Amino acid sequence: MALDELISTDKALNENMEYISLDFDKGLPIKDSDKKSIEDYLQSKYNVKIYNLTYEELVEEGLSEQSESKLKGVLLKIEKQEQQSDNNITIEVSKYRSNEGSLSAKITLIYEKGQWRVATHTPTRES
Repeated sequence: MALDELISTDKALNENMEYISLDFDKGLPIKDSDKKSIEDYLQSKYNVKIYNLTYEELVEEGLSEQSESKLKGVLLKIEKQEQQSDNNITIEVSKYRSNEGSLSAKITLIYEKGQWRVATHTPTRES
């Protein structure tokens, strides 16, 4: 939900995106099955290739424009996760396309009536 919320913010960054790369902070407690669910959801919704590469790895793989400061896709990063309760999680996420095109936000999700929904979306950086 948080990543989808961030993708829908500043849609100009999504223009002609060839892929989405997910960079999960190594310290986050995200199960492999949850990562797979996130990848499957994003792939089916946006119909692009999904990678698990860092910015440096994307550049090494030739997945950036010639200038190397602009990616051919979008890099999504989950930087921090705080669970206040079983029904309330705050996640800090970022979306990067280029040095001039990136943003980050703190998004709070609440679990109600059998599903997660975005409760708050607070931008923390935009360029």
